[in-house]
Amino acid sequence: MPVTVREARPDELDAVGSLTLAAYAADGEITPGHPYAATLLDAAARARAATLLVAVDDDGTLLGTVTYVRPGTPFAEVGGPGEAEVRMLAVSPAARGAGVGRRLSDACVERARAEGLAAVALSSGEGMAAAHRLYGRMGFGRTPERDWSPRDGIRLLAFRLSLA
Repeated sequence: MPVTVREARPDELDAVGSLTLAAYAADGEITPGHPYAATLLDAAARARAATLLVAVDDDGTLLGTVTYVRPGTPFAEVGGPGEAEVRMLAVSPAARGAGVGRRLSDACVERARAEGLAAVALSSGEGMAAAHRLYGRMGFGRTPERDWSPRDGIRLLAFRLSLA
């Protein structure tokens, strides 16, 4: 399936937010009433404070999204100085298994390299086994010293890819 990764357009932001929430819900990570649901839906905030990327097919159908975060900006969580972050990677349940998550993740790594950053960091829910396999295949290593919990009952595992 041909996939294009590009920055999200303003007219796509509502759909990007809906896709993000739907992907997290499909993974069993989030329910519609979950406190994080509003953050996932708010693609406009991500587009203002970071780089919001989308993956689309030849017909323009939205397949997935990811937020590329520069160091020290509002959406940065686990990255250190000189480290970009990958946030809110989400692939439509209908597009899973087609390499969309890899394409979006690669786009973030390419941006970080082009910007001369030292590494890319991210955190991921404990139960996101498919995402963890993807990160491992890409060369990300676990950084357990950066694991954290944004709220009770949620543990996020941290990963890092050195670009040096």
